[in-house]
Amino acid sequence: MKEPKVLQVIENKPIAAGIYSLELYHHALCEEVLPGQFFHIKCGGDKFPLLRRPISLSYTKREKGAVVLIYRVQGQGTEFLSSRRPGDSLDVLGPLGSGFEVNRQYERVAIVGGGIGIAPLVELAGIYGDRAAVFAGYRDETFLLKELQERSADVRAATEDGSFGYGGFVTDLLLQYLKEQRTDMVFACGPKPMLKTVAKICRENSVGCQVSLEERMACGVGACLGCSCAVNERDGSLQYKRVCKDGPVFRAEEVCWDE
Repeated sequence: MKEPKVLQVIENKPIAAGIYSLELYHHALCEEVLPGQFFHIKCGGDKFPLLRRPISLSYTKREKGAVVLIYRVQGQGTEFLSSRRPGDSLDVLGPLGSGFEVNRQYERVAIVGGGIGIAPLVELAGIYGDRAAVFAGYRDETFLLKELQERSADVRAATEDGSFGYGGFVTDLLLQYLKEQRTDMVFACGPKPMLKTVAKICRENSVGCQVSLEERMACGVGACLGCSCAVNERDGSLQYKRVCKDGPVFRAEEVCWDE
C-alpha cells in the first residue's frame, strides 16, 4: 500500500473555462509516474473532509521536479482544489493504477483525446514525439494545444461547434487518418461514447487500441469496488474489474462497451 505524500503547490491556474492546471513539486514522482496513472488528492480540511479526488497525470516537468495535473471544477472537492495557492500543501496518494503500455519500437501511433480526456495524453505525446499523430477533440474552447504542439509536429484539433480546426467529431479525423496511414497503436482517453467509437474504428481497421476509462472513484486502491467496469475475458466470460486498480487503462477489446 502506498503512503500519502505531502506535495507543495507550485502553480494552480485556470487554462480554460472551469479547467485548471495544478503543478506540484516532488522530484521522485517525476521518475516514478507513468502516462495514464493518476493521483488521489485529499480535498477539504479536517473540519470538512471530503473523499479524495482522482486526477490523472498530464505531464512532468523533470527539470523542475514537478508533475502537472489538469482537472475540471465540478463539485466541492475540485472547488477546494481550485482555491489552493502556490506554497500550499496537498495530501496526495499515488501514482496509482496501470498506465499506458508504452512500446518504444512503435514507428507510428495515434493519440486521441476528447475534452478533459486530452489531459492524460500529453506525457504520452512527449514519449512518442514526431512518431505520434495527436487528435484533440473539444466541444468549443480549446486547451493544452500548445503543450501538445511542443511534443509532436502533427497535432490536429476538432471542435463540435466548428470554432477551431475541423468542425465535427475528433473520431472523424481518426477514421480518415487510419485509412491513409499505417499505425501500430492507438491510445485514447475521453467520454465513454467517444471511446466506444474509437474502439470500433480500430477494430474495423485492424489496429490495436488502449483506452483510459473515466469513472467515479472512492477509495482509489481497489478496496471499495465502486468503480468496477465489465470486461470480456479471453474465454468469452464477462468479468468485472476495478478501474482504479486494474485500470484505468485497458485494451479496447477487453471493455464491454454496452454494459
